[in-house]
Amino acid sequence: MKWNKRYAALLVCAALFIGIGLWVAKPAVKDQPPWLSFSADTDGLKGWRELVESGQSRTGEWKLRWERLPAGSNQLLVVAEPLGVGPEEWTALKSWVRAGNHLILLDRNPDSFFGFETAETEGPDAAAADGEDKSGNSGSDKSAPVPVEAPLLSGRSGLTALALSPVRINPGKGDEVLVSDKQGVLASRMKVGSGSAALVLEPEWLQNGEALKASHLDLMWPLFAEERTSVLFDETHHGYGVKPGLFAIYPVWLLLVSIQLAAALALWLWLKGKRFGPVHVPREWTVRRGDETVRALAAWYHRSGLMEEALEHGRQRLRQLLAQRWGLGPDTSPAQAAAAARSRW
Repeated sequence: MKWNKRYAALLVCAALFIGIGLWVAKPAVKDQPPWLSFSADTDGLKGWRELVESGQSRTGEWKLRWERLPAGSNQLLVVAEPLGVGPEEWTALKSWVRAGNHLILLDRNPDSFFGFETAETEGPDAAAADGEDKSGNSGSDKSAPVPVEAPLLSGRSGLTALALSPVRINPGKGDEVLVSDKQGVLASRMKVGSGSAALVLEPEWLQNGEALKASHLDLMWPLFAEERTSVLFDETHHGYGVKPGLFAIYPVWLLLVSIQLAAALALWLWLKGKRFGPVHVPREWTVRRGDETVRALAAWYHRSGLMEEALEHGRQRLRQLLAQRWGLGPDTSPAQAAAAARSRW
């Protein structure tokens, strides 16, 4: 009964310690930057990414520079409000799209590197865009959705969407208009070589807090509905890029063969090794060789069945020492040798 009370007291103390610790230092939810595909915040894209994952077999994040985009075709890259993109990366991205891949660029005020032409517009929608929070909040509490048209959703009426961008797209010859309002084109798609690139001026349509509002889901889903080899969400230009490691320049098959050869070499060395484990250092070295060598020789004689030969060698060595130190002849009996030893000790 005494031990039960002691254990109960320990449990109560532990519970109090944990409870007080959680109350004093409450774990705060990390406020992540906007536009991240793995962010569950209202300004993140995690909800849309999970929706895409339900229909696409391969969906992931891209954290390297665009010059290292994977080779192949029919791949889709989703880029939302990229920061710090240089001309070299835009050129590499355009070459990648021209090879048969596809791009969805979500940018409220895009650069003209990729070939999309935009123009500023004046009106209530532009004024709402000017008052938007620069931290990534859409400002939907101050702006109401406006009527829009979507040729891809022919026959649908009453479509609405947020229109906060201060610019509109000037579609070129052969470009496909995806979404437009009374101010102009909000989303357009152009043919680039064997691939395509789509520009959407309202990235808020994909945010967790806005995707299910108005007609945003209906307007954006046709861009993701087609089956792709892979769908990549760019995180390089959100501050989550990584540099390729030392082995990035080598092909995968060469790395695999090297790992297998290294494993085979390690096994060969293990089989050829004479001894593995701790080494027993003798306390005292009485002769030129230590006790460990003596034990090894004794074990070898025992395994080889040469015990008698070893004992004979020992007897001869002992008689040799008796002759050198005490002058006993080789024909001295063991009893005489013992008597001589007693007289000298």
